[in-house]
This record gives sequence, structure tokens and C-alpha cells, in this order.
Amino acid sequence: MGWSRRDTLRSIALAAVYAVVGGLVQVLQRSGLSSYPAVKRPYEKLAGILRPPGALPEPGFLAACIRCYRCQDACEPGAIQFYTEADGELYHTPYVDPSRKGCTLCNLCGPACPTGALLPFDDPADVDMGNVELDEDMCLSFKAKRLRHEQELLVQTGREPTESEALAERRGPCGECFTFCPLRNRAITLLPGSFLAPVIHTEHCVGCGMCEEICRTVVRGEPAIRVVRTRRRAFQGALS
Repeated sequence: MGWSRRDTLRSIALAAVYAVVGGLVQVLQRSGLSSYPAVKRPYEKLAGILRPPGALPEPGFLAACIRCYRCQDACEPGAIQFYTEADGELYHTPYVDPSRKGCTLCNLCGPACPTGALLPFDDPADVDMGNVELDEDMCLSFKAKRLRHEQELLVQTGREPTESEALAERRGPCGECFTFCPLRNRAITLLPGSFLAPVIHTEHCVGCGMCEEICRTVVRGEPAIRVVRTRRRAFQGALS
């Protein structure tokens, strides 16, 4: 059986209950009556966390999440990690780290969540985990495009490219971020031509991190494309 509207409403109701409980827990923390780990960072910095797909806005998520690890158990790609006790209020809450494994948007964690902290989605495009930024100076495809242009200028002035310049040009193009993107041709398109240079469409990117994961693998170091761990809007896909 699929996820019904009744299931969604039940999850929302449960989330409201856990929000109240979460508020009481925070009162106990401030009063010193709770031994739950203390917050070690300013709360506004939590906006930089990359939560699994379908996560409620951060305050509601922290209140609703019961740290049951069911989302991680359901995550077949193994993208969901959990914070440790050293992370204070984030202790035992899930996150995605694209430097280790990006999210494939398989939609298995939402239905596994018993409290509605994570909500299922009908369309992967409705997800809002974050966004990505591209550094063209580090991108192999853009480097290949730029080097080819420079070599053409050299030929026009009567000088052939050196062997090292030719080898650098042959390292690109890449295009792997486009290949691995679950929303390719929407979140990522390619510039016309043969260099496979990516164009990021932030209005469609959901921040799953698949592009960052494969970019790190290809360049074996700092990626040219990476997730910006901010969310543009509250997740709405399962509420409409």
C-alpha cells in the first residue's frame, strides 16, 4: 500500500505532539533538570545542517525526531549518518554528508519515520535539503573548455601548445555531476558543445549531494561542486 493523505495527516498530528514534548524538554534543559547534552553551538548555525529529504524545518524537526534510527535502517544507499554525543542538542539526529555519500532521493526514510519528523514526498523535485554551488575554476569541464580556447588562440598566433598543455586539456571534459544528478536536465543541464560543462539551476536543485559525492571521487580532493547546507523554504511537498 502507498502513502495516503490520511497517513500524512497522522504524521503531522504526531509531529505537533512531539513539538510540545520537545518544548518541555528544552525547558528542562534550561532549568538544569535534564541530563540531555547541552547545546554547544549557536542555534542559528543549525541552518547549515543537511537533513534527510522531507525533514521539517529545524526547530520542528528537533522536537519531532525521537532518535529511533529507523530512517537510517531504511536508507538502502547508506546516506544517512547520525550525530554523536559531542554534538550537543544534535545528539542522535540524522544528517547526510555528501563527502561520504549523497542522497539518491529513494523516498524510503520518510515512510519509516514514526513521528513525521521526515515526511514522504510524491515528487523528488519537492524536496528541499539545500542547494549547490559550482566553482568553475575547479571544474574539469570548464578547465577543458578554457584551455581549448587558449590553445586555439595560441595556434592563431603561430605557437603550438606544449605537451603539458595538451595533457591538461585532455584531462577534461567530465560531466559526471550531470550523469549522477537525480534531477538532471532540471537541476543540472549542460552547456552546448562538447565539453560537458554543467549549468546549475538553483530553483530546481534540492541539495541531495549526489553531484558533490561523484565530483570528490573524480578529482580525488576538494570538489568543484558542493552542497550549500541551507534550505530555501519549509518542506511543502507532502502537505499540499
